[in-house]
Amino acid sequence: MASEEVLYVEGGQALHGEVVVQGSKNAALPMIAASLLATEGQTVLHRVPPVKDVLVALQVLRELGARVEYDVERGVAVIDASGDISHRLPEDLSSRFRASVLFVGPLLSRFRRAWIREVGGCTIGSRPTDYHYRGFARLGAEVQGIAGGGFDVVAERLAGSYMYCDLPSHTGVENLVMAASLAEGESVIENAASDPEIVDFVHLLQKMGAEVEGAGTRTVRIRGVKKLRGAEHEVMYDRLDAGMLMMAGAITGGDIRLQGVELDHLGIFTAKLQQMGVHTTQDGDWLRVQGPQTLSPINVVTTFYPGFPTDLQPCIMALACVAKGDSYVRETVFENRLGHIKNLRAFGAQLSPEKDNLVIVHGPARLKGAQVRALDIRAGAACVLAGLAAEGRTSIHNLYQLDRGHAYLEDRLRNLGAKLERL
Repeated sequence: MASEEVLYVEGGQALHGEVVVQGSKNAALPMIAASLLATEGQTVLHRVPPVKDVLVALQVLRELGARVEYDVERGVAVIDASGDISHRLPEDLSSRFRASVLFVGPLLSRFRRAWIREVGGCTIGSRPTDYHYRGFARLGAEVQGIAGGGFDVVAERLAGSYMYCDLPSHTGVENLVMAASLAEGESVIENAASDPEIVDFVHLLQKMGAEVEGAGTRTVRIRGVKKLRGAEHEVMYDRLDAGMLMMAGAITGGDIRLQGVELDHLGIFTAKLQQMGVHTTQDGDWLRVQGPQTLSPINVVTTFYPGFPTDLQPCIMALACVAKGDSYVRETVFENRLGHIKNLRAFGAQLSPEKDNLVIVHGPARLKGAQVRALDIRAGAACVLAGLAAEGRTSIHNLYQLDRGHAYLEDRLRNLGAKLERL
């Protein structure tokens, strides 16, 4: 049996120093998929983070037949998908991460066929992909289920259409934009997600020759073009990695400087931290984050962008555990995104789950080091924060989940004075 990597955290160190935010995982993944749309030239992406999901996505491209070079140190991926490409996604890889569904749109768009097994990812609740496939059908594709789960999507031709998302889905919009980019005529996507990662992704598509308007709003319009070519683009910084690092400074009462925080992308989140007593100061490319001696309690309701991000909910709940007074955290996006309550209780936190995914956090708790398991990317990040604030030693298992979203996390936290060791 293979030995497991474990992250050990010695708590009680106030963080100080400077650290750089990684490139955005959630912007890089659809860009990697979009490289399949280019029939000529190379797609060159800068600031691509070497997180597990990105490494798997690049391997999917290789197995489909694309030529891929990835310089991990410089964060540069060079992709040439102009040759023979398979329409059939590799089963063993696509089942490992949810973003594999993003390859369906570009494969269908360029080759009029895509075959995929059911996708994997974080088990945080229902994340239906039916509106991806409903959108493909409205463009003229025939969507057939395959034995054992998954879909075979085939089209003789794709024609512009009216499409919609029942809920503003990040990957749904990206997939439908890619599917419509080479269709005949104009398409509209209503109730689209407006996340900054979608805007950044569309900037790449526009450089490739796509005609897309309205990214960042609830209505996106796509005029189909004859062909797309490779382009060069720098991936935005990761606002979720930034938020996690800001909270690491805050929960330890530290004083840190971060490069790569786009405060425009973290408006409500930053305002909530300020309500907790955290001081933030922008200085050119750098953001200074100063944690108070005592954090104040908070009320948080997660919702779609530009609301409070569901992906930062587990971490701010960790902060609430040590805040002075009762905090109220309501999760409205994913019905199963409260698994980290069990982990936080292991540290000694006092939490009362109420109905309708509301959690009352009774602070301040005196957190003690614990042995915990990262249930998903963000729950794992919450364990790291609790470990940084706890007395004694914490061991975090199932690091694959943490590595899916954060690259070199222990190295970057060590640069801030945290005591961490991966064994």
